[in-house]
Amino acid sequence: MHRTDRLTMRRLLFLGIYWLAACLPAAAHSGKARFHVLIDTDGAADDLRAICLLLGNREVEVLSVTTSEGALTPAAAARKVTALLRHFHHEGIPVAAGRPLHIPPPAWRLHSENTCWGDTAHLTVSPQPAADLLVRTIENETERVTFLCLGTLTNLRDALAARPELKERIEQVIWYSRSAQPLQGANYDADPLSADRILASGIPVRIVSADGQHPLPIDAQYLEMIAGVEQEYARHIVRTHSADALRPVIASGHLQAWDDWTAVYLFAPELFDSVAVAPAVTAHRPADARAVARAGETVVRILTGKPDSESRVFYGFPEDPALYAEDVAPAVRDLLARHGRSEWRAGVLTNELHGHLGIYAVMGVKMGIRAREYFNIGVDDIEVTSYAGLRPPVSCLNDGLQVSTGATLGHGLIRVSPEPDIRPEAAFTFKDRTLRLRLKPAYAQQIRRDVEEGIRLHGDLTEAYWTHIRTLAIRYWLTFDRHEIFEMELRIEN
Repeated sequence: MHRTDRLTMRRLLFLGIYWLAACLPAAAHSGKARFHVLIDTDGAADDLRAICLLLGNREVEVLSVTTSEGALTPAAAARKVTALLRHFHHEGIPVAAGRPLHIPPPAWRLHSENTCWGDTAHLTVSPQPAADLLVRTIENETERVTFLCLGTLTNLRDALAARPELKERIEQVIWYSRSAQPLQGANYDADPLSADRILASGIPVRIVSADGQHPLPIDAQYLEMIAGVEQEYARHIVRTHSADALRPVIASGHLQAWDDWTAVYLFAPELFDSVAVAPAVTAHRPADARAVARAGETVVRILTGKPDSESRVFYGFPEDPALYAEDVAPAVRDLLARHGRSEWRAGVLTNELHGHLGIYAVMGVKMGIRAREYFNIGVDDIEVTSYAGLRPPVSCLNDGLQVSTGATLGHGLIRVSPEPDIRPEAAFTFKDRTLRLRLKPAYAQQIRRDVEEGIRLHGDLTEAYWTHIRTLAIRYWLTFDRHEIFEMELRIEN
């Protein structure tokens, strides 16, 4: 078989895996996250892959990310993580660096330093210590949490030293170590004292290790499999691993899944053999070569997520332009490409609910999707206060806010402020943080000018006026970027 034929067959195989994952019947679900996760990382390339897997799946709520000594210093790793979250517009996930251990750097530090997680220009990292962030996050979370550790256990030990009672709030620790019996590897050797303390704490600890006899290589074939998933987190893995820092390591055959296995274990523990090594500690390794092969399918399934996880009635949301009105149809492909499926879905449903294609309804959609994106959460997870009043046209913002966030009147998650100063602004509260979004003055002025021009040309509330408004709404929907049009202000509750 020629090389081109083999590549074609391989693409077909990976596309088959992708569509199998995408088309499995979805059980009824609330849209709420299944896993509430604290991530700790030392900034290695395998950590980048694992974090992208977790961020990209709606069943995972990433509560915070802390950094520890290892592939990078805690401070350097925190910059990488912050850049990654900013790249995905998840600035609302808090990041904090742990204390340095002042140990010799590992051999792979240069590769780790040169791997680009995101743009670090003009980037500010919180000075909050990692242990303090862990304490605050666990205290403010109503669900028991999973501590998914891709580095040392230093930060968890420090947090529990300050607040030992918080261990009851930790459902499990999933920790990667090269070997559990005997316990060894970079994540253990960098801080064995902290590891021993956590292993003896009584918290359920799952030590996940790769199978040395049946490794999962991170090679061109693996990246081609990831590239088959049409999703930004998958694209980012491929992009970073195709760059100069990692390309020679991949070409040499050295790179394989390590810390990635923790994410695979979270979603597919059945692929692992388990052995008890202490009263609350178990060791987990891929069961056999077949399990390793299935791990690749699991990675695709994690990145793909549940089919149309935001819908409760639809199974897949209509994207064929032929199904839409004559003036909307030409914009469908561009709307999807520029703004993504979440904004498209919410925009369609909002305007059907609203009764006409409305300008402020579209602004409410963009505002709500931006807030959800900021915190990286699904629907029904956020409380909204609108400052758009109860009189059109600005109050039309409220319809877009409800549909895009799931914070509806029926759920009791949205309120309209009684303040007399009516404006296109809303506050979104998630956990102990409140994000305010307001339409920038330049965009608000453009809308006013265009609407006034419509009144001048067509009269107020005439049929021609409404046609003009519809045209403007489609134009703004297409051309206004939700990442550019809002002023943002974050407040953290004390």
